[in-house]
Amino acid sequence: MSNPQAPAPPPPPTIPLEKLAELLRSTVRWRILRELAGGDQLMVVELAERIRKSKDVTSKHMGLLRSAGVVLQGRNRLYQIAPQFLADKTERLLDFGYCLLRLNVPA
Repeated sequence: MSNPQAPAPPPPPTIPLEKLAELLRSTVRWRILRELAGGDQLMVVELAERIRKSKDVTSKHMGLLRSAGVVLQGRNRLYQIAPQFLADKTERLLDFGYCLLRLNVPA
């Protein structure tokens, strides 16, 4: 019989560790993830303003995050964190299986 108060097991990793490590080595991508970790859906131009980078630079990084499956592009070109990685919007906590990212502090 399982314990109803036991925490849920972490999700299995869906991105290879090498790919995740490569994605996380950029401070620009960390800033993008921090902005999206609050659960907002944002356009590239909005993200660029928030992270203080050009639209072109932001778009390049969004393409990498999207191709890895970390972010999804929805209607009207709005981006969001893929729901399987968004563990807690309030705390801006992302769970990649290998690691938890706490993004609730300014970068």
